[in-house]
Amino acid sequence: MKKIVVILLSLILAMSLNVCAVAEPVVLSYESRGVQIPATVVVPDGVESYPLVVLIHGHGGSREENVGFAVVADALAAQGIATVRMDFPGCGESTESFQMNCQSNMKADVVAAIEYMKANYHVTKIGLFGYSMGGRIALEMVAEGATPDAICLLAPATQAGNQILGDADSFEEMRAVAEKEGFIVYTTIYGQVQELSKQFFEDLLLYEDVASAAKEKYSGPVSVIWATDDEVISAETIEHVKAVFNVEVIDATGEGHGYGFYSEGDAVRKHVAQSAADFFANHLK
Repeated sequence: MKKIVVILLSLILAMSLNVCAVAEPVVLSYESRGVQIPATVVVPDGVESYPLVVLIHGHGGSREENVGFAVVADALAAQGIATVRMDFPGCGESTESFQMNCQSNMKADVVAAIEYMKANYHVTKIGLFGYSMGGRIALEMVAEGATPDAICLLAPATQAGNQILGDADSFEEMRAVAEKEGFIVYTTIYGQVQELSKQFFEDLLLYEDVASAAKEKYSGPVSVIWATDDEVISAETIEHVKAVFNVEVIDATGEGHGYGFYSEGDAVRKHVAQSAADFFANHLK
């Protein structure tokens, strides 16, 4: 009996050693495009080196995504994985105008974050976690030569660029105004008022099918998480991503496109965070 108890205690200890303590988040800034970018870094405590996952927020979101990205970062740290998350132009604590918010600037900020982390932390492998427009950014980066070791896409906005803000006709109307005036004032379905620049529209038209463009350059592991009640990213969009990367979609239905990040209930966001953490632990460690 004593032998059985000792064995059980040993197993419990071994399992606990695989779960890392989470260090306190470090708020900092790094340089990209000649601008200081607000960021938060979380590393697993007591680990000398670790994989890194970049958390890439959605259009008009922030590096916190209310409480969502902190939950994802903690889940990853518990698996021994560090994270960095940043505010894109005009979002969160960014000091830039939203007119600077375009795909090319956001991709540059992600690249600069990775370089900063490599220079200042003991980073091994790299993963990308992209939420909504952040998923599109991750795939555009891969299509343009980035080589992450794993990618997790949460409701990625991979539809044709001229479908991002609605139908093609309204896109072209808004683009024409931005071409003439330099920007157009746009109100999102969540009531956010944004100044969308000429560059914003030009960047979105770079890829008709960003998933296929990424697949041509990338053969590494991909995970897709999506909700059937997502009011922003359609089933058709996700079915295409699923087919391109030949993956199963993890169901996170229950909180729509917010995925529990912006609501009191925590079941869906915990499910999203743990699904992402399990995926990256399998492929980055």
